[in-house]
Amino acid sequence: MKKLLFILPIALLFNSCVFFEMDNYDGPNASITGTLLDSKTHEPVPTECKFGNFFGGAYMGAPTTGYFSVYEKGTSEVYGRKLDYEKAQYWHIKYDGTYVNSQVFSGTYRIESASNNFYPVTKDDVKIVPGENKLDWEVTPYCRVINPKVELQGGKFVATFAVEIGDPSKANTIYDAKLLCYPDAFVGVYCNYCGQDTGATSKNIVADGKTINTLTIDPTNPLNQAEFKYAGKGKEHFFRIAVCATGNGANTSRFYNYSPTIKIVY
Repeated sequence: MKKLLFILPIALLFNSCVFFEMDNYDGPNASITGTLLDSKTHEPVPTECKFGNFFGGAYMGAPTTGYFSVYEKGTSEVYGRKLDYEKAQYWHIKYDGTYVNSQVFSGTYRIESASNNFYPVTKDDVKIVPGENKLDWEVTPYCRVINPKVELQGGKFVATFAVEIGDPSKANTIYDAKLLCYPDAFVGVYCNYCGQDTGATSKNIVADGKTINTLTIDPTNPLNQAEFKYAGKGKEHFFRIAVCATGNGANTSRFYNYSPTIKIVY
């Protein structure tokens, strides 16, 4: 028994050498960048930041709600047996409507965008070659925020804007519109300190592309103290207009479309 106990650690030490060997698989050899472009205006379609977990994984900072589902094409085999399913990888879309992935394996892919603030789009047979790749997307947002302005008027922050429906045959009803405010540039529905101000939200939005809609935030309202407790001290405040369009089974997840971010020092 003593000999066995003596030999066993030596055998384990010998076999453990394999853990220090380098694997023989090549690493990622490609990168890809791109922008989500409005099919009508050709401007970027920004998305939203959301704190917390994403697909069961904890992320530091503020990941966006926008993402691609990416499938590498080709026959997959394990120990000589073909697999009958595909495994998706997820690429985040950045806050400003762009994306980048610097760790990609070259090959042929199917890339799907099925759950974002624009109508679903799929690109099939996408060839990613070694080195740098660029792939822009032309998409149709559920709605557009047109000519947005946020100004300090009469002691309140006043937002004026028009709204245009992206596809009138589908999501053609405005569910909600919000004027959002937050102390940094990641302002959005999930990063908003003025959500209880009744002047900052409305369901009575005209979306004909011309009518001017108005929302307001009162910095003296006690409900907005988290944002304006240092009002008048020259602090930066970031504003964004968010509008959600739904209807006919489209945008059932109620994604919002956004204006560009507006910074005001107050």
